Amino acid sequence: MAVSDQAKERLCPAVSQYGPANVRDLEPGKKMKWCTCGLSKTQPWCDGAHKGTGFKSLKWIVPEKPQSVYSICMCKHTQNPPFCDATHTNLPAAVEQTQTSCPGRSDHHMRACPKLCTKCGWVPDF
Repeated sequence: MAVSDQAKERLCPAVSQYGPANVRDLEPGKKMKWCTCGLSKTQPWCDGAHKGTGFKSLKWIVPEKPQSVYSICMCKHTQNPPFCDATHTNLPAAVEQTQTSCPGRSDHHMRACPKLCTKCGWVPDF
């Protein structure tokens, strides 16, 4: 099968929070980088923690029409990035099931998953 015919493996992010970050005072037109991996210490924005995981930040421009509050996704599973679409509402059970049935689960505590298991979103406890 040609590489172009192969389905891309979907990377599973870590859930940084089950709910949105309500962010105020964003400057219209400002370029932002939204964290897609869930590892950033500066949530919901990217700090480069994704390096080596296969994730990339999402470059985003604050809309020209200002809002008083922006509801930014923190679970990283939204279908409307970077905005929260309430996917987090039913997500905890799905995340637990995905992590429990992860094909790489036996490697979670090994060097194979030093930051994040991209198959299930598992993050080691440090």
